[in-house]
Amino acid sequence: MKPLLALALLLVTGESQAQPRPQLTPEQAAAHTVAAYLGDWKPAPLADLATSAADFVVKPGESVQAAIDQVPDKVPDQGKAGSRRWVIQLLPGTYRGPLCIKDKAPLALVGAALDASAVVLVDNRFSGKPKAENEAAHPCWPELGKTTIGTSGSTSMLVASDDVQLISLTVANDAMDGVRRGEAYPKGVGESGGAQAVALTLMGDRIQLDGVRLLGHQDTLYAKRRAPDAPARQLVRHSLIAGDVDFIFGNAVLVIEHSTILTRANRRTPGHGGIILAPSTAPDVTQGFLVTHSRLVGEPGIAPGGTSIGRAWDAGVKAGTWIAGTSPNGVAVVRDSEIGAHIGPWAASTSRRPFDASTNRLHEFNNRP
Repeated sequence: MKPLLALALLLVTGESQAQPRPQLTPEQAAAHTVAAYLGDWKPAPLADLATSAADFVVKPGESVQAAIDQVPDKVPDQGKAGSRRWVIQLLPGTYRGPLCIKDKAPLALVGAALDASAVVLVDNRFSGKPKAENEAAHPCWPELGKTTIGTSGSTSMLVASDDVQLISLTVANDAMDGVRRGEAYPKGVGESGGAQAVALTLMGDRIQLDGVRLLGHQDTLYAKRRAPDAPARQLVRHSLIAGDVDFIFGNAVLVIEHSTILTRANRRTPGHGGIILAPSTAPDVTQGFLVTHSRLVGEPGIAPGGTSIGRAWDAGVKAGTWIAGTSPNGVAVVRDSEIGAHIGPWAASTSRRPFDASTNRLHEFNNRP
């Protein structure tokens, strides 16, 4: 092995680099299927503008948030399959600014059917961005009393609502695009912190993404629960998720199917590999992230084995204080997928506990190069 490649692997995976990538048995894999993760939820048909007119049509220069605000609020005990879905059509163009979908009736945001890149919802916020203590970090996430907007406040779009569909569009956070082009990080921000810049946060149940592009760098997709025991089944199909560090993270039940997961290059110091999955599943929950029938690919410039397939996000746990059965213990299964040469082993957790196949719940099944 060449010295530089060995160094890159060590930097990415730490103590985990000598560990195997554990494989599920067929019997174990039977518990990690799309049907098992979705349970009694049968995803609704996607909103189709060819069969019914949109309730609202938004064109460039107009406010997407204003259209969202016109959708009625959710009625308690409604919002399940068969109820009225409101449809917002977004005409091709770029729409900049933070978006908030919170406690709304079932709705769909629909972009351009043939080209997800034609409709772009984007903002350029990042965790270390300063704010006043009495200033809200995000329309959906006040974070008052703090002087930076934080990771949660950095999101371009936050969906805190059930039964939402995002179809044929792009959600992006371009805050670190300049760094990727060789520019300096903002003051006080760097690879060690402050550069988290979420594109999309999902905080609801029965959420569907289809034909969507999610573009960011660190923390692109935040898939989470509104409360520790709140249901949060989120389904991503026929989509692209791009980033570099922990760019799919959270504690939701997330299914990614027939999609592409792209590790981006050029933002971080050469030799510092990326990390894809970072689940923070509660210790008594057996379902976390499921990636199936998908492709894990990397941009040119990423060393073979230089990207960790993932690590457990021990949310709220300081280094050396993780407790089995009490602390989060992320669940992730990557199965029946194409794995690029850039993919290396699972990494040590965020609280620095070494990857150990006997305690970690991170597995693969039936993948291929």
